[in-house]
Amino acid sequence: MRRLVNSELWSAPIAIIVRREQWPLLRSEQWLRFPFDLAAGILSLLPSRLAFLILMVFDVGRLRGGRRLENAYQPYVMLHLTKYPERRLSGWLTRRLPVHATGLLLRIGAHAEAYDLVVKHRLAERSADLANATARALFELGEFEKAHRVVSEAPWRAEAEGQSHLAFLKGMLEVIAGDEAAAIECMSAACCGHRDYMRPHQNMAARPAQNYLPNPLDFACGASGKLFDLCNFTGQRVTHVGRGELGIGLFARALAAQTELRSKVPPAVSAELARLLGRLDISLDQLRILPEEWTTQIGHLGMLDVLFRMRDLGWWSGRPLIVVRPNLVANKAFFRLIERFGEIVVVGETVSQAVGEELLSLQRWYGMNFNVFQLPNGKVVSWQEAGALAILEWERAGRGHPLRDEYDRLFGASPTVQDRFHRMRESWGMKPEDWYVCLHTRDASHYSEVAGTGQTHRNSPIEPFVEAIRSITDKGGWVIKVGGPNSPKLPPLDRAIDYARSGFRSELMDICLIRHARAFIGTTSGLTNVAVSFGIPSAIVNCITTDSQLWNSGVRFALKPVRLADGTMLTQAQLTTSPWRWRLFDAAVLRRNGAQPHSNTSDEICAVVEEVEALAAGRQRGHDAQQLLSKWQQQLPIPHYYGTGRISLYYLEKYGRGFLEPDSFECGDFEAPIIVGAPERSSN
Repeated sequence: MRRLVNSELWSAPIAIIVRREQWPLLRSEQWLRFPFDLAAGILSLLPSRLAFLILMVFDVGRLRGGRRLENAYQPYVMLHLTKYPERRLSGWLTRRLPVHATGLLLRIGAHAEAYDLVVKHRLAERSADLANATARALFELGEFEKAHRVVSEAPWRAEAEGQSHLAFLKGMLEVIAGDEAAAIECMSAACCGHRDYMRPHQNMAARPAQNYLPNPLDFACGASGKLFDLCNFTGQRVTHVGRGELGIGLFARALAAQTELRSKVPPAVSAELARLLGRLDISLDQLRILPEEWTTQIGHLGMLDVLFRMRDLGWWSGRPLIVVRPNLVANKAFFRLIERFGEIVVVGETVSQAVGEELLSLQRWYGMNFNVFQLPNGKVVSWQEAGALAILEWERAGRGHPLRDEYDRLFGASPTVQDRFHRMRESWGMKPEDWYVCLHTRDASHYSEVAGTGQTHRNSPIEPFVEAIRSITDKGGWVIKVGGPNSPKLPPLDRAIDYARSGFRSELMDICLIRHARAFIGTTSGLTNVAVSFGIPSAIVNCITTDSQLWNSGVRFALKPVRLADGTMLTQAQLTTSPWRWRLFDAAVLRRNGAQPHSNTSDEICAVVEEVEALAAGRQRGHDAQQLLSKWQQQLPIPHYYGTGRISLYYLEKYGRGFLEPDSFECGDFEAPIIVGAPERSSN
């Protein structure tokens, strides 16, 4: 019988014992976790079924520490199932208590075996709670058909108290399966049992508070409004679990539900809201609500820049009304650059809480969709894809950088801002003629992320950037690191400033530094969008993304190589098409599918920085570069997948045919490769 043993996992608790000199450094929570980690390591040495039996004893006997022990043991289970996916942990004795065994299997991550027990013993019919837990676990694995089977057998009633969460889950699975009538019925049941489900929804970035108080519009939206919320939420969730190929269709259905609502009699609004719209001279048919998710993250503020460029291109019309909450705007200084493009209301400040919530509920009728966009030709595509196409059209028309112009108008001539900026530079020892480059690397501190989960694979260590920093300082420049106050420390280097951890840091100085930088070095993160909006030549590295990118021709980039267990590198075609494109969203999904992203090496980062410097100087390579870029672009599903940004030539040459594989992918709907982002063009 196989044991769940692994040298690396087992060595961790042993190392703590051996290295006694580090004991004082351990924090209290580590000490609390230590005995359970050690016990889990001991369990991993036992036959897997015996270890499972011991955990069953803790569970059935309700022994103290059982849940902590299960959590500590889970990594060993995941390792075991990765190597032996057909192995089973539960034996004949534990299967005599199938409900307990199934619950334990779910908690330690053996979801496939739990599902088999649920089906074999018809456990979903016996316990709605167990059915709910099993279906949720299967949902996280993208096993929607299995999850649907489980909830369909659950003994739930629409009016039953406490089953609203199961009803909502069933609604998501029904809409994935295409049964909209059943989905709406489930959504109605969820709303009756839990009022938070009545909240209008487009994107989780809105960061909604709990205990939502519905208003009359939440009831008036009817079936179409419920479908709008459900499809938007479900579209995000399927994307989170690596099944984003389903998301676009769900988001498009939400857009269609909005059209259905608008085709009916206009909703009745309160007298206070009617007065507000009258004062702003905005009629309902012209109202375009931009809800709070557009402003809660600085990268989303960069999306607003592109959204208003779309309007200037004639892609949409109407009167935009931006609804924000005062403490949730990602960068108020950067947001000020948006003010002249639309009306703004601040919930609880410029409008009452009630009117603010009413406006957010109106987004079901008049909201600008955050997830998809309908192009002028009628085709509905992901919002990022539409934004990337807008960048292409914008540059073809020879247009500039609206937010950079707005920054110069608002802050460029401000004596207060300029004095603060110059005093900050002087304190670092910079001379007036000195130039600098901004550096930002995404890290786990901003969102308090746990390694190996969620978006942590987008993070980037600072150490591989050292050589690129030296290449800049050797040329007489400075490097100024921007970011959060808890970001990793910049190593002590001459002419390199860790502004992010300094007392000078502020939202205004963040964008001021980026605006005046000669170039920007970053990753796929929000501050990169600021640099791109300002037209600052940008070297973007350690890139890994599910979405198309809003990058202009001033961008050069290198992707994180993603490798399978046998060392095979995923190609450009695989990274931008199903199924691998959607697996890139989540670190755990990638790991579950046997893939591991690797950070760019020092030479790759240096090369991208050198290419951006050459771009700014107007230097370019010859015909050989165009041929290589043509081969690369033939692997993209759409020519503007990365906007008008261009992949690093050094990166292409280094990884060669293993990354490109021109014969493994057929071009999409375009007839011939289009080379965008010509190197002789400078955006600044």
